[in-house]
Amino acid sequence: MKKTSGRILSLLMLPGIIAAFSSCDTETTTKPSSTGQSSEIVVVSENNLWKSSAGDTIRDFFDGPFPGMPQPEPLYKLIQVKVDGFGKLLQNHRNIFIIAIDSSLTAPKIEIRRNVWAKPQRVVKISSHTIEGIKELFIERREEILNLFDNAEIEKIQELYRKNFNLDAIKAIRNKFGLDLNVPKDYYLAVDTNNFIWLRRETNVMSQGILIYAYPYTDTLAFNANKIRSIRNQFTQLYVPGPGEGSFMIIAEDVMPPAARTITLKDMRSTEMRGLWEVRKDFMGGPFLNYTFVDTKNNMVIGLDGYVYAPNQSKRNYLKQVQAVLLSFKFLEN
Repeated sequence: MKKTSGRILSLLMLPGIIAAFSSCDTETTTKPSSTGQSSEIVVVSENNLWKSSAGDTIRDFFDGPFPGMPQPEPLYKLIQVKVDGFGKLLQNHRNIFIIAIDSSLTAPKIEIRRNVWAKPQRVVKISSHTIEGIKELFIERREEILNLFDNAEIEKIQELYRKNFNLDAIKAIRNKFGLDLNVPKDYYLAVDTNNFIWLRRETNVMSQGILIYAYPYTDTLAFNANKIRSIRNQFTQLYVPGPGEGSFMIIAEDVMPPAARTITLKDMRSTEMRGLWEVRKDFMGGPFLNYTFVDTKNNMVIGLDGYVYAPNQSKRNYLKQVQAVLLSFKFLEN
């Protein structure tokens, strides 16, 4: 693989905020495109609440490590504002998390809304009559909350990518795998052979790649982490060479064993794997993300895989971009 050069609101809420948040999302209403940097959440909270143990718990969680990175990177950057600072500009942010003390409540309460002020957008509000109630409800629902914000991130990236596609690459994937995948224009088709496709995007500071492969389904071992590692290594050894003679991509198990989990992906059982890759006989490496599922119509195992190479650069957002492409897939109807 050739190197690239040079990668809560309180009881004193404003009436407009109350009305907008309490109303259901109306898709018929035209809303502006959401704003904000990738991997960023606006937290609306009064200062005393944000400095409490509830705020500490929220900060500690979102400051936790993004999975599968070679160097620690936080899940999200948090930007805290008070209620009176939560104006129109910030209301258009993609990810909004509100925490509030509400003395009228008898039990903690969580509210989740989509596209309240902009689109795509997730707004999560946790209210309680006590600080401890906010803290406990957040701990109980934090993985769900994280997933909501992650989905908004993916939707935003996919919205941006819809402006320009690589139609030749899309056609090749349709013909070989019976899949629609929204491939951005700046990816090019590097390898198209047998039951394997390699797409690449190269810039001066980083590389992004997408690997798609398939093989016959025989049993549920296809979802096994060891099987997935073995199959991925077989394909990359054959079709993803490194810059030197005899070099090739492989999972860097000695550096960090990849982590796998069973998920439901578009109503299908799937295994998600995250870890690090390296180039054998070279010094290249970075994070990868893999989804493995079964095309039951054709009795084939499908691997959708994305990786990032970005030396001396933060890699979290680059990997999210690749993930957004992978999650755009759907089976062709015919």
